[in-house]
Amino acid sequence: MILAAAIAFFLQAPPDTLAPAAVYAVKELPVVRATETVQVDTLVQTPRAVADLLRVFTGVQVKDYGGAGGLKTVNVRSLGSEHVGIFLDGIQVDNAQNMQVDLGRFSTDGLGSVSLYNGQKTSRLQTAKEYASGAAVHLESAVPVTSGGRVRLRGGTLGSVNPSVLWDQRLSGRLMLRTSADFLYSAGRYKYPCFDTTLVRENGDIRSLRLEAQLFGRVQGGAWQVRVYGYGSERGFPGPVIRRLSFPFSAERQADQDLFVQGGWTQEWTGRYSTAIRFKYANNYTHYNTHPEKNPMALPYNLHYRQQSGYFSLAQSFVLAGPCSLDLSTDVQRSALDSDVGQFVTPRRTTFTGALATRVVWSRFRAAAHLVYEGAWDHFASPQAGGWSRTNTYRDSWMPSLSLFWAPLPWLEADAFVKRSYRLPSFNDLYYSLMGNANLVPEAALQVGADVRLAFHPGVWELDLRVSPYYNRVSNKIVAIPTLSQFRWTMLNVGLVDITGADVKASAAWHSGPWRASGTLRYSFQQALDHSTPGSQTWGNQIPYIPCHSGSVSLGLGWKDLAFTWDSSFTGGRWSRTANTPDYYLVPWSLSSATAQYILRFPGRAAAGRSLLLGVTIDNVFNTPYQIVQGYPMPGLNAQLSATFRW
Repeated sequence: MILAAAIAFFLQAPPDTLAPAAVYAVKELPVVRATETVQVDTLVQTPRAVADLLRVFTGVQVKDYGGAGGLKTVNVRSLGSEHVGIFLDGIQVDNAQNMQVDLGRFSTDGLGSVSLYNGQKTSRLQTAKEYASGAAVHLESAVPVTSGGRVRLRGGTLGSVNPSVLWDQRLSGRLMLRTSADFLYSAGRYKYPCFDTTLVRENGDIRSLRLEAQLFGRVQGGAWQVRVYGYGSERGFPGPVIRRLSFPFSAERQADQDLFVQGGWTQEWTGRYSTAIRFKYANNYTHYNTHPEKNPMALPYNLHYRQQSGYFSLAQSFVLAGPCSLDLSTDVQRSALDSDVGQFVTPRRTTFTGALATRVVWSRFRAAAHLVYEGAWDHFASPQAGGWSRTNTYRDSWMPSLSLFWAPLPWLEADAFVKRSYRLPSFNDLYYSLMGNANLVPEAALQVGADVRLAFHPGVWELDLRVSPYYNRVSNKIVAIPTLSQFRWTMLNVGLVDITGADVKASAAWHSGPWRASGTLRYSFQQALDHSTPGSQTWGNQIPYIPCHSGSVSLGLGWKDLAFTWDSSFTGGRWSRTANTPDYYLVPWSLSSATAQYILRFPGRAAAGRSLLLGVTIDNVFNTPYQIVQGYPMPGLNAQLSATFRW
């Protein structure tokens, strides 16, 4: 019945105006607000990759393995990157092979906003997977309204060139087409201190091409969109820097070819009932080669992987009475991984996720609760067993959540949440012979958090303060420790981790005539302690790569079309292993970057809407040597120039 109605809507001739529909605005108010949100403005100098936007978010660590081609993953409140869902227009960007989503592959082009949720996002018509994530980063497309385009050229001192183009075209009154392309080349060479000498980082180059096309449409009472995404890259892994300088250089290379097609259709059938259908097909290819002919001491690996997945989601929302609503979401996903690795099994996984959610929303008090069930069936062909094995193939979990919101005063808001999240070991965690651990058990997290926000807007000022204490308990935490290569890891279960922390964010903005100024201060405290085995040497130790103290300061000053920004971030001391000994200690570091931009607008009616944005960014202004991951030195002082023409 729903399919027949969909076909009828798409085939009918669109009327000149939309039919009137009942609007229940109050039910769309959020119960838990986004922890951080960045509106991506095409008239402002923005970072190329999503990972660069997230670096200054409170309570977020972005792991970076150096240079433009280094792997970039995000960790929120010490939960681990696998507990952080990345959602593109409501559909999860996932990877069943290793659950590591490289945010360096996703450009900010075409995005309208990037939001981080530490608690539970409570919008209607969410997918079941959105309810199941411990934390979530939401990438929302900016829906074009008029035809136009943008051409941008970036270049940097690290031997990087990055041209990109984006074009929006109105096809009819209800159809918009967006196409974009982004090419990146970086030599990946930069100097870094190594004990008593200075070396040059080698084999860190990358060549990548991203092509995207999106089609946006409207039908009576609803909207739909389809996205086609293609990404290809070839890069080197520079390898870790170790004490034995005679250790040969890394010649490891990796090539990736990623393709996915996804879409969604949201329909308001009546004033009280609406649905959302979403789908996705992804095909990911990886080729990893150690090139032993260049590095005789390297293990000879020439590996090929092909991962495919299909996904379908149906979300239904019912407005019961007044402020009450009920949502039912069901997701089904099928993932398969094939490889030519010797002794490699060929795993298949079918995952079902169902979520039942209810919301009660008034203007000053709101509450939401949901219950999620996730079950996964694994089976695989084993070369040793000579056939398909179905032993211990089913894993499941129940994940409840409760969120509350209260606004006792116009300038004071508070919300709180408690939720349980759960994540399965990935294919690599379980089955990959180079690093897999068949004894890994699923990882579960209990999250408790609260936010208190104060907002004052006296005259031309905007003042905001947010304090967010939290507590997380992660059972059977899966920790990935890098070895001599970014491609091979060691997987461990840390039995129990208690995480206590607090995030603080204070911001001020001033605007008067052509002048504007802003400042934001962020601070995060995280104590993530291993409480697995009482009396052991690691009992009470901080888990790897989590700083107790971190923060950032952002300052901005603008006059008409001229703007300056300054960002400084601080990361406290950390350890690269659960054993908190001096050999594994990473010293604190602080980074600063400065950006200047000028918008040149073309006069005249014929040139209306045309502009040229010129910008310069200097990263690591004070040339600070630092490592986010032990053994992987990051670039020093470097600059980037950009020119963007819009029409």
